[in-house]
Amino acid sequence: MTYQRVEIYYHAAHRSQIIRMTVEWASMRKFKALKMQLLKKRYTVNRLALPTIMAVILAIAGCAADQPTKDAPLAVVGEPQQVGNLAHPQLKEVSGLAASSLYPGLLWAINDGGDDPLLYAVGSDGADLGTFPVEGAQNLDWEALASFRLQNNAYLLIADVGDNWEQRQSATLYVVKEPDITAVGLDRDTAVPIAWQIDFTYEDGPQDCEAVAVDPINQRVLLLTKRGLTPMLYGVPLLPVDPDDPVVAGSLASVPHFNWPTDMDLSPDGLTAVVLTYNHAYLFRRRPRDDWPKAFQKRPRRLLFEKLLQQEAIAFGFYGKSVWVTSERRPAPLIRIDLEE
Repeated sequence: MTYQRVEIYYHAAHRSQIIRMTVEWASMRKFKALKMQLLKKRYTVNRLALPTIMAVILAIAGCAADQPTKDAPLAVVGEPQQVGNLAHPQLKEVSGLAASSLYPGLLWAINDGGDDPLLYAVGSDGADLGTFPVEGAQNLDWEALASFRLQNNAYLLIADVGDNWEQRQSATLYVVKEPDITAVGLDRDTAVPIAWQIDFTYEDGPQDCEAVAVDPINQRVLLLTKRGLTPMLYGVPLLPVDPDDPVVAGSLASVPHFNWPTDMDLSPDGLTAVVLTYNHAYLFRRRPRDDWPKAFQKRPRRLLFEKLLQQEAIAFGFYGKSVWVTSERRPAPLIRIDLEE
Protein backbone atom coordinates (compact mmCIF):
# COMPACT_ATOMS: atom_id res chain seq x y z
CA MET A 1 0.00 0.00 0.00
CA THR A 2 1.40 3.38 -1.02
CA TYR A 3 1.10 6.13 1.56
CA GLN A 4 0.58 9.80 0.84
CA ARG A 5 1.27 12.79 3.08
CA VAL A 6 -0.89 15.91 3.15
CA GLU A 7 -0.44 19.05 5.21
CA ILE A 8 -3.62 20.80 6.37
CA TYR A 9 -3.22 24.39 7.52
CA TYR A 10 -5.66 26.24 9.74
CA HIS A 11 -5.73 29.62 11.41
CA ALA A 12 -6.33 29.69 15.17
CA ALA A 13 -8.56 32.71 15.66
CA HIS A 14 -7.29 33.34 19.17
CA ARG A 15 -3.67 33.36 18.02
CA SER A 16 -2.10 35.15 15.09
CA GLN A 17 -0.45 32.14 13.59
CA ILE A 18 -0.99 29.36 11.15
CA ILE A 19 -0.79 25.86 12.63
CA ARG A 20 0.00 22.84 10.49
CA MET A 21 -1.44 19.35 10.79
CA THR A 22 0.23 16.55 8.88
CA VAL A 23 -2.10 13.75 7.82
CA GLU A 24 -0.98 10.48 6.32
CA TRP A 25 -3.14 7.81 4.78
CA ALA A 26 -3.10 4.94 2.32
CA SER A 27 -4.04 5.91 -1.21
CA MET A 28 -7.56 4.65 -1.98
CA ARG A 29 -9.74 5.27 -5.01
CA LYS A 30 -12.69 6.69 -3.06
CA PHE A 31 -10.39 9.36 -1.56
CA LYS A 32 -8.74 10.32 -4.83
CA ALA A 33 -10.73 13.52 -5.29
CA LEU A 34 -10.20 14.56 -1.68
CA LYS A 35 -6.50 13.80 -1.91
CA MET A 36 -6.03 15.91 -5.03
CA GLN A 37 -8.00 18.78 -3.50
CA LEU A 38 -5.90 18.78 -0.35
CA LEU A 39 -2.63 18.46 -2.23
CA LYS A 40 -3.38 21.53 -4.33
CA LYS A 41 -4.58 23.82 -1.53
CA ARG A 42 -3.55 25.08 1.86
CA TYR A 43 -6.62 25.66 3.97
CA THR A 44 -6.85 28.73 6.20
CA VAL A 45 -9.94 28.48 8.40
CA ASN A 46 -11.19 29.92 11.64
CA ARG A 47 -12.06 28.01 14.79
CA LEU A 48 -15.62 27.39 13.59
CA ALA A 49 -14.24 25.18 10.83
CA LEU A 50 -12.18 23.09 13.20
CA PRO A 51 -14.86 20.37 13.66
CA THR A 52 -14.92 19.89 9.89
CA ILE A 53 -11.15 19.51 9.77
CA MET A 54 -11.22 17.00 12.63
CA ALA A 55 -13.99 15.04 10.88
CA VAL A 56 -11.80 14.82 7.78
CA ILE A 57 -8.83 13.73 9.87
CA LEU A 58 -10.85 11.03 11.64
CA ALA A 59 -12.24 9.80 8.33
CA ILE A 60 -8.74 9.57 6.93
CA ALA A 61 -7.57 7.85 10.10
CA GLY A 62 -10.25 5.23 9.73
CA CYS A 63 -8.81 4.33 6.35
CA ALA A 64 -5.17 4.82 7.25
CA ALA A 65 -5.17 2.79 10.43
CA ASP A 66 -4.21 -0.81 10.55
CA GLN A 67 -2.33 -2.04 7.55
CA PRO A 68 -0.87 -4.77 9.77
CA THR A 69 0.96 -7.06 7.41
CA LYS A 70 1.28 -8.38 3.87
CA ASP A 71 1.40 -11.93 5.20
CA ALA A 72 -1.46 -14.20 6.21
CA PRO A 73 -4.35 -12.64 8.16
CA LEU A 74 -3.85 -12.23 11.87
CA ALA A 75 -5.39 -14.71 14.28
CA VAL A 76 -8.58 -13.33 15.84
CA VAL A 77 -9.43 -14.02 19.49
CA GLY A 78 -11.92 -12.98 22.14
CA GLU A 79 -15.60 -13.18 23.02
CA PRO A 80 -17.08 -9.66 23.18
CA GLN A 81 -20.25 -8.50 24.87
CA GLN A 82 -21.67 -5.10 25.71
CA VAL A 83 -22.28 -5.01 29.45
CA GLY A 84 -23.79 -1.53 29.57
CA ASN A 85 -23.18 2.15 28.90
CA LEU A 86 -21.14 4.58 30.99
CA ALA A 87 -23.75 6.15 33.26
CA HIS A 88 -22.02 9.31 34.49
CA PRO A 89 -23.38 12.19 32.38
CA GLN A 90 -20.00 13.96 32.36
CA LEU A 91 -18.18 11.01 30.77
CA LYS A 92 -18.59 12.56 27.34
CA GLU A 93 -15.11 12.03 25.89
CA VAL A 94 -13.46 9.07 27.60
CA SER A 95 -9.80 8.96 26.67
CA GLY A 96 -8.48 6.55 29.31
CA LEU A 97 -9.67 3.44 31.11
CA ALA A 98 -8.01 1.29 33.79
CA ALA A 99 -9.08 -1.64 35.94
CA SER A 100 -8.63 -1.28 39.67
CA SER A 101 -5.65 -3.10 41.14
CA LEU A 102 -7.52 -3.45 44.44
CA TYR A 103 -11.09 -4.45 43.65
CA PRO A 104 -12.39 -6.78 40.90
CA GLY A 105 -15.25 -5.21 39.01
CA LEU A 106 -14.11 -1.62 39.56
CA LEU A 107 -12.89 0.49 36.65
CA TRP A 108 -11.47 3.99 36.49
CA ALA A 109 -11.98 6.45 33.63
CA ILE A 110 -10.84 9.93 32.62
CA ASN A 111 -12.07 12.49 30.12
CA ASP A 112 -10.03 14.14 27.39
CA GLY A 113 -8.68 17.67 27.70
CA GLY A 114 -11.08 20.41 28.68
CA ASP A 115 -12.65 18.53 31.58
CA ASP A 116 -11.77 19.14 35.21
CA PRO A 117 -8.93 16.97 36.59
CA LEU A 118 -11.24 14.15 37.71
CA LEU A 119 -11.04 10.40 38.15
CA TYR A 120 -14.35 8.64 37.53
CA ALA A 121 -15.12 5.37 39.33
CA VAL A 122 -17.12 3.01 37.09
CA GLY A 123 -18.82 -0.29 37.85
CA SER A 124 -18.44 -3.35 35.65
CA ASP A 125 -21.88 -2.53 34.20
CA GLY A 126 -20.99 1.11 33.56
CA ALA A 127 -22.60 2.39 36.78
CA ASP A 128 -21.47 5.73 38.21
CA LEU A 129 -19.57 5.07 41.46
CA GLY A 130 -18.32 8.58 42.09
CA THR A 131 -15.77 11.18 41.03
CA PHE A 132 -12.45 12.07 42.62
CA PRO A 133 -10.68 15.38 41.97
CA VAL A 134 -6.92 15.08 41.51
CA GLU A 135 -5.44 17.71 43.78
CA GLY A 136 -2.91 20.01 42.11
CA ALA A 137 -3.34 18.53 38.61
CA GLN A 138 -4.36 20.18 35.34
CA ASN A 139 -6.16 18.51 32.47
CA LEU A 140 -4.49 20.06 29.45
CA ASP A 141 -4.97 16.95 27.32
CA TRP A 142 -5.40 13.77 29.36
CA GLU A 143 -5.14 10.86 26.94
CA ALA A 144 -4.39 7.69 28.90
CA LEU A 145 -4.88 6.04 32.28
CA ALA A 146 -3.01 3.03 33.67
CA SER A 147 -3.19 1.06 36.91
CA PHE A 148 -0.24 -0.72 38.47
CA ARG A 149 1.13 -2.05 41.74
CA LEU A 150 4.47 -1.05 43.19
CA GLN A 151 5.89 -1.96 46.60
CA ASN A 152 2.51 -3.36 47.75
CA ASN A 153 0.68 -0.14 46.83
CA ALA A 154 -1.91 0.36 44.08
CA TYR A 155 -1.46 3.38 41.84
CA LEU A 156 -3.09 5.09 38.88
CA LEU A 157 -1.02 6.93 36.29
CA ILE A 158 -2.71 9.76 34.40
CA ALA A 159 -0.99 10.72 31.17
CA ASP A 160 -1.37 14.36 30.12
CA VAL A 161 0.42 13.72 26.83
CA GLY A 162 -1.96 14.72 24.04
CA ASP A 163 -0.47 17.14 21.52
CA ASN A 164 -2.50 17.23 18.30
CA TRP A 165 -0.34 19.93 16.76
CA GLU A 166 2.96 18.64 18.22
CA GLN A 167 3.81 21.98 19.83
CA ARG A 168 3.88 21.28 23.57
CA GLN A 169 7.18 22.07 25.25
CA SER A 170 6.67 19.22 27.74
CA ALA A 171 4.19 16.52 28.75
CA THR A 172 3.19 15.37 32.23
CA LEU A 173 2.51 12.09 34.00
CA TYR A 174 0.59 12.24 37.30
CA VAL A 175 0.74 9.27 39.67
CA VAL A 176 -1.84 8.95 42.45
CA LYS A 177 -2.63 6.22 44.95
CA GLU A 178 -5.80 4.40 44.02
CA PRO A 179 -8.68 5.51 46.30
CA ASP A 180 -9.81 2.97 48.89
CA ILE A 181 -13.23 1.48 49.40
CA THR A 182 -14.46 2.01 52.94
CA ALA A 183 -17.15 0.08 54.86
CA VAL A 184 -19.78 2.24 53.15
CA GLY A 185 -18.22 2.00 49.71
CA LEU A 186 -16.09 4.44 47.79
CA ASP A 187 -15.45 7.69 49.62
CA ARG A 188 -16.98 9.72 46.81
CA ASP A 189 -15.78 13.20 45.86
CA THR A 190 -12.70 12.98 48.06
CA ALA A 191 -9.68 14.79 46.62
CA VAL A 192 -6.80 12.53 45.62
CA PRO A 193 -3.29 13.92 46.17
CA ILE A 194 -0.51 13.47 43.63
CA ALA A 195 2.01 10.88 44.82
CA TRP A 196 4.58 12.03 42.28
CA GLN A 197 4.69 13.84 38.97
CA ILE A 198 6.93 13.39 35.94
CA ASP A 199 7.38 16.28 33.51
CA PHE A 200 9.29 15.20 30.43
CA THR A 201 10.24 16.00 26.86
CA TYR A 202 10.94 13.72 23.90
CA GLU A 203 14.51 13.33 22.71
CA ASP A 204 13.58 14.31 19.16
CA GLY A 205 10.99 17.01 19.75
CA PRO A 206 7.26 17.18 20.55
CA GLN A 207 5.14 14.12 19.81
CA ASP A 208 1.41 13.43 19.88
CA CYS A 209 0.71 10.43 22.09
CA GLU A 210 -2.45 8.74 23.34
CA ALA A 211 -1.22 5.22 24.13
CA VAL A 212 0.56 4.88 27.48
CA ALA A 213 1.22 1.88 29.72
CA VAL A 214 3.18 1.18 32.89
CA ASP A 215 5.77 -1.60 33.02
CA PRO A 216 6.32 -1.98 36.78
CA ILE A 217 8.69 -4.92 36.29
CA ASN A 218 11.21 -2.66 34.57
CA GLN A 219 9.88 0.46 36.37
CA ARG A 220 9.28 2.23 33.10
CA VAL A 221 6.44 4.10 31.42
CA LEU A 222 5.90 3.15 27.77
CA LEU A 223 4.58 5.77 25.34
CA LEU A 224 3.44 4.96 21.81
CA THR A 225 3.15 7.91 19.43
CA LYS A 226 0.03 8.34 17.36
CA ARG A 227 1.05 10.05 14.13
CA GLY A 228 3.37 9.08 11.33
CA LEU A 229 3.50 6.03 9.11
CA THR A 230 5.00 3.93 11.89
CA PRO A 231 4.29 4.56 15.58
CA MET A 232 7.36 5.03 17.77
CA LEU A 233 7.76 3.51 21.22
CA TYR A 234 9.38 5.72 23.88
CA GLY A 235 10.19 5.13 27.52
CA VAL A 236 10.65 7.23 30.66
CA PRO A 237 11.54 6.11 34.20
CA LEU A 238 8.52 5.39 36.38
CA LEU A 239 10.02 6.56 39.66
CA PRO A 240 10.97 10.15 40.45
CA VAL A 241 14.40 11.31 39.47
CA ASP A 242 16.49 14.22 40.65
CA PRO A 243 14.26 17.27 40.07
CA ASP A 244 17.28 19.16 38.79
CA ASP A 245 17.78 16.61 36.01
CA PRO A 246 15.42 16.94 33.03
CA VAL A 247 13.47 13.80 32.14
CA VAL A 248 13.76 12.85 28.48
CA ALA A 249 11.68 10.14 26.81
CA GLY A 250 14.09 7.98 24.87
CA SER A 251 13.15 6.22 21.64
CA LEU A 252 13.02 2.43 22.05
CA ALA A 253 11.73 1.07 18.74
CA SER A 254 9.39 1.64 15.84
CA VAL A 255 6.29 -0.54 15.99
CA PRO A 256 4.90 -2.06 12.77
CA HIS A 257 1.51 -3.78 12.23
CA PHE A 258 -0.81 -0.76 12.69
CA ASN A 259 -1.21 3.04 12.58
CA TRP A 260 -2.81 5.67 14.81
CA PRO A 261 -2.76 3.91 18.19
CA THR A 262 -5.24 5.51 20.59
CA ASP A 263 -4.55 3.55 23.80
CA MET A 264 -2.46 0.75 25.26
CA ASP A 265 -2.29 -1.36 28.41
CA LEU A 266 -0.22 -4.16 29.95
CA SER A 267 -1.71 -7.19 31.66
CA PRO A 268 -1.28 -7.54 35.45
CA ASP A 269 1.49 -10.14 34.98
CA GLY A 270 3.31 -7.79 32.59
CA LEU A 271 3.51 -10.37 29.80
CA THR A 272 0.75 -9.22 27.43
CA ALA A 273 0.12 -5.84 25.84
CA VAL A 274 -3.04 -4.65 24.15
CA VAL A 275 -2.97 -1.74 21.67
CA LEU A 276 -6.12 0.00 20.48
CA THR A 277 -6.48 1.82 17.16
CA TYR A 278 -9.46 3.44 15.48
CA ASN A 279 -10.24 0.15 13.73
CA HIS A 280 -9.01 -2.74 15.85
CA ALA A 281 -7.22 -3.87 18.99
CA TYR A 282 -4.11 -6.06 19.02
CA LEU A 283 -2.60 -8.43 21.57
CA PHE A 284 1.17 -8.80 21.88
CA ARG A 285 2.77 -11.46 24.06
CA ARG A 286 6.32 -11.31 25.32
CA ARG A 287 8.51 -14.00 26.77
CA PRO A 288 9.87 -13.31 30.26
CA ARG A 289 13.37 -12.83 28.87
CA ASP A 290 12.25 -10.43 26.13
CA ASP A 291 11.67 -6.70 26.50
CA TRP A 292 8.75 -4.80 24.99
CA PRO A 293 10.67 -3.17 22.12
CA LYS A 294 11.45 -6.70 20.89
CA ALA A 295 8.00 -8.11 21.64
CA PHE A 296 6.26 -5.39 19.63
CA GLN A 297 8.09 -6.56 16.50
CA LYS A 298 6.25 -9.90 16.56
CA ARG A 299 2.96 -10.59 14.82
CA PRO A 300 0.06 -9.79 17.13
CA ARG A 301 -3.36 -11.35 17.46
CA ARG A 302 -6.42 -9.23 16.77
CA LEU A 303 -9.27 -8.89 19.25
CA LEU A 304 -12.78 -9.73 18.07
CA PHE A 305 -15.30 -6.92 18.64
CA GLU A 306 -17.38 -4.51 16.61
CA LYS A 307 -15.59 -1.23 16.05
CA LEU A 308 -16.83 1.70 18.12
CA LEU A 309 -17.03 5.29 16.96
CA GLN A 310 -13.82 7.02 18.06
CA GLN A 311 -12.62 4.21 20.31
CA GLU A 312 -9.81 5.61 22.47
CA ALA A 313 -9.81 3.70 25.78
CA ILE A 314 -8.84 0.11 26.54
CA ALA A 315 -7.72 -1.81 29.63
CA PHE A 316 -7.08 -5.32 30.87
CA GLY A 317 -9.42 -6.59 33.56
CA PHE A 318 -8.41 -7.27 37.17
CA TYR A 319 -7.26 -10.83 36.47
CA GLY A 320 -5.90 -10.18 32.96
CA LYS A 321 -8.43 -12.60 31.46
CA SER A 322 -10.57 -9.94 29.83
CA VAL A 323 -10.20 -6.58 28.08
CA TRP A 324 -12.48 -3.55 28.47
CA VAL A 325 -13.12 -1.03 25.67
CA THR A 326 -15.15 2.16 25.47
CA SER A 327 -15.59 5.18 23.23
CA GLU A 328 -15.27 8.98 23.29
CA ARG A 329 -18.86 9.33 22.10
CA ARG A 330 -22.18 9.38 23.97
CA PRO A 331 -23.76 7.08 24.81
CA ALA A 332 -20.44 5.38 25.54
CA PRO A 333 -20.83 1.60 25.39
CA LEU A 334 -18.78 -0.52 27.78
CA ILE A 335 -17.51 -3.66 26.05
CA ARG A 336 -15.93 -6.62 27.82
CA ILE A 337 -13.92 -9.02 25.68
CA ASP A 338 -13.24 -12.35 27.37
CA LEU A 339 -9.93 -13.82 26.29
CA GLU A 340 -9.54 -17.47 25.44
CA GLU A 341 -7.47 -19.59 27.77
